[in-house]
Amino acid sequence: MNIAFYFKNLEPTDAIKEYCKEKVGKIKDRLHHIEAVDVRFKLLRQNQVCEITVHADATVFHVQKQDKDLYASIDAAVDILNIQIDKYHKKIGEKSTAFEAMPTRENELSKEDHTIQVYQAPVKPMTDLEAILQLQSEKFKFHMYHHIEEKRYSMVFARPDGNYSLISPTKELGQYEEKIVKMKENSLKDISYSLYPLSILSVSEAIEQRNENNLEYLAFVNEESRRLNVLFISKNGELALKKPL
Repeated sequence: MNIAFYFKNLEPTDAIKEYCKEKVGKIKDRLHHIEAVDVRFKLLRQNQVCEITVHADATVFHVQKQDKDLYASIDAAVDILNIQIDKYHKKIGEKSTAFEAMPTRENELSKEDHTIQVYQAPVKPMTDLEAILQLQSEKFKFHMYHHIEEKRYSMVFARPDGNYSLISPTKELGQYEEKIVKMKENSLKDISYSLYPLSILSVSEAIEQRNENNLEYLAFVNEESRRLNVLFISKNGELALKKPL
């Protein structure tokens, strides 16, 4: 199992990496298909932070713990990661045979700890109008599509005023354009056009940004895939991630 390590304001050491590999590596027998694991270390005031993100089984497991001792931060993060996996197994009616289940205590999961449902959407080529019509027939508040003319990933979401926002990353990474349109009699009328900064983030960084700003959804370019992803709150109130298939 490959683990990507990132250090911010902390000196990277082989000892820390090996200790983390040993601890985190034990989860590989608890999940069917692990796509990626990244571990981020950083200094926050007087504490040393360990942040672990695991992409596995169409789910993202995310945990962040801090302590004055970095080894203690790793231990605490891995303990919560195992609790998240137990909750995941319980939710899907599946039991882990390799490890004895740890007690699942709700009060041990803080706001920095998440189990995220991942939706891999087949992103079909379509026009803006077709995307809006598709959105109207779906359960989500937004729809991802591949712009048939611009040859790029885009998304559309319904605005409270009844109009629609069409969002697409520009050719220059780091920006996205938002076009607000009105639909009338199966045709679109442009209302406004704007350019905004678009963040290139890891999933863990996107989670942190969404939490800090209490956003209903956050569109970002995934640092790994370089594709448009959307982190959002689903109708059942849980955090979810939608990305192109």
